[in-house]
Amino acid sequence: MTNCYRATPLSRDDISKAVHTIRKHAGFENELYFPILHFVEIILPLVIPDFQFEVVPVIELGNKHGETIPTENLIRIREDVYCRASEGEGRDRLTIAHEVGHLFFHENESIALCRLAPDQKLKPYEDPEWQANAFGGELLAPSYLISGMSVDEVSRKCGVSTCAAQVQLKAACQKKQRYSA
Repeated sequence: MTNCYRATPLSRDDISKAVHTIRKHAGFENELYFPILHFVEIILPLVIPDFQFEVVPVIELGNKHGETIPTENLIRIREDVYCRASEGEGRDRLTIAHEVGHLFFHENESIALCRLAPDQKLKPYEDPEWQANAFGGELLAPSYLISGMSVDEVSRKCGVSTCAAQVQLKAACQKKQRYSA
């Protein structure tokens, strides 16, 4: 048996709608480039009064690039990740957006430890890591804005890695197919 964490199910559409609302309220609904550091340092403390964002030494987090403790409204990011994100590095910007996803979606009540049989796999929409990745990708490169763009355009204009751009373009294409069928 394998131990895992199971989250309250969230579809990509659920996540996309939540992100759209967040972007709209933050004033970035139609902006391709989402200022993730401004969002966590300036906007989140206004929205969540006890929100804390900590940049910590590499030695403190070790091989974890970041962590979120939703019950404390706390996001901790490794110093090197923060520095690269401030320089516009897509992978590190996505790491921070991923942690914001955990903050919004994964309070203690929404996460449960589960045991899976060896032949069982957790469904992606129940996996808190998949949910946080989908949230981060949608926050930085929203499917409703990037449809029809190239991978290079999305990467450059949204400030994400080419891998993240590919994932988001695939999501945008699938969304378009669902709604046109």
